[in-house]
Amino acid sequence: MRNTQKTRKKPSGSRPGKKIYLLLMLLAAGASVISGWQFRTSAQENGTSDEQIEMKPVPANAQDEPMDFDGMRGVNPDIIAWITIEALGIDYPIVQGRDNVYYLTHTAQRKQNRIGALFLDFRSCGNFSDFSSVIYGHYLKSGRMFQPLRRMRDHETFDRVTEGTLYMPGKTYRLEFFASVLASSTSELYNYIFPSRESRQAHLTSIRRQAVCYRDIGVTADDRLLLLSTCSYEYSGARTLVAAKIADFV
Repeated sequence: MRNTQKTRKKPSGSRPGKKIYLLLMLLAAGASVISGWQFRTSAQENGTSDEQIEMKPVPANAQDEPMDFDGMRGVNPDIIAWITIEALGIDYPIVQGRDNVYYLTHTAQRKQNRIGALFLDFRSCGNFSDFSSVIYGHYLKSGRMFQPLRRMRDHETFDRVTEGTLYMPGKTYRLEFFASVLASSTSELYNYIFPSRESRQAHLTSIRRQAVCYRDIGVTADDRLLLLSTCSYEYSGARTLVAAKIADFV
């Protein structure tokens, strides 16, 4: 706004210092309001994330009792599985939509929220029968959703966290982690079509070649893989990928 008082004389009692002080006070008050709004938004997001965790039926014994999905599917028929990585605090339902966009901004209860949900690539088989399946999830500074995957690129955490659990209707699998990768969102590691054993072997070779952390657990082209993907911020389009073998409980 243009200053219309520019040519007028200041009143004798006017004190520029007092005006500056008042301006600073107003700015400080505004910063406080913004800071409070950010805190409340974060708390709301955490609560929405926790609501997804609370969908898990109890008890759920990985080896003996397959998880009952009937109640969860009553809330959202797109729920296809549940993933638990206890050592990382990851414990969420997995959904699969008609695209890879909807669940970026909707929870497993289909509530609109920017924390989204963990979702399987829509092009993959919902029973994880493909050679390589990808699950996507947001990176939240609060530590919710797939943020803990970033720690799997640290050797100390990677060496400690070796297993997770994938629950499906009527069947429970063990996830055996064997690699963590820093890759681009356009990486060939996101491929989902493998027409031959040679292409599957090439995929395994690419994972090993690009891995930040790797352990040899004897994965072969005849196994099934699960890749967990979240954003990373080393460069534009960076992603953290954690690779696991889907194995039966023995």
